[in-house]
Amino acid sequence: MSNRVEAAQKIVTLYEAVRDDAAKYGATQNDAAKYDAAQNDAAKYDAAQNDAAQDDTAQDESSDAEKSAILNNRAIAAKQSETEAGNLIDEFMPFLNARVSRYTANFSGHMRDDALSVSMIALHEAIQKYDIDKGHFFPFADRVVRARIIDHIRKVSRQEKNQVSLDAEDEFGQSTQANAVNVISIRNYDEEQRRLRIAEEIKQFTADIASWGITMEALTKSSPKHKELRKTYKEIVSKIANCTDIMQTINIKRYFPIKAISKITGLPQKKLERSRTYVIALLIIRAGDYELLSDFIE
Repeated sequence: MSNRVEAAQKIVTLYEAVRDDAAKYGATQNDAAKYDAAQNDAAKYDAAQNDAAQDDTAQDESSDAEKSAILNNRAIAAKQSETEAGNLIDEFMPFLNARVSRYTANFSGHMRDDALSVSMIALHEAIQKYDIDKGHFFPFADRVVRARIIDHIRKVSRQEKNQVSLDAEDEFGQSTQANAVNVISIRNYDEEQRRLRIAEEIKQFTADIASWGITMEALTKSSPKHKELRKTYKEIVSKIANCTDIMQTINIKRYFPIKAISKITGLPQKKLERSRTYVIALLIIRAGDYELLSDFIE
């Protein structure tokens, strides 16, 4: 009898232990469920934050695109109206002053005043030459203004150099050494301005190719090593540049239509895909005001 009682007590004890374990397991399961729910809530919050960030980015990009489109349309209107052109130039004066100050910091006030007049004429020139099918107005106007300011400074420097040479002849050698120093200084200035202009072109070019997701490193790697192949690609770029529909697709839609390009050039689509980076870079140089960079690719 006692054996049966002991056995029964053991069964009860075992049952209670199992029941306690089950309760603990249930509590653990509940905790796990709560943890999963919290994780899901956190994931939803993160997703909402990401969506909000993407919306903000999209809105910023949309806002920039809208501003560019408005300016493009204003430039087209200014092309037809001198009044509108004058208004646009007035609004661009802070920009023009900044550009002039950058290039004439080491010159007299007279040079700066002349350069400012040159920049205003250059902006008017940009308005008259602007083609909306070839891209946005501001980058185009910026390149024209920079080029004309630098051209003016170089022209004045050459005139001063020639004047120094004449003075040296007129003085019959009395100030030859001093004049020689002046000539060397002006030549050094010309070289420095050339370096600055190359740096400016490279900076602008880097920004232009970046809008296509291209880096200078990627461009270097994709550039043909053989002269004949580079010549072939330049001929291809010429054909592309002469096709208005393709250039409009490239400049406005920011899309490289390989199939259409293959059709007019006769180049296989796979080869065009491999050379896409290099061809786009050449098109950007050709379309922009890249006088010095154009010399490098010749």
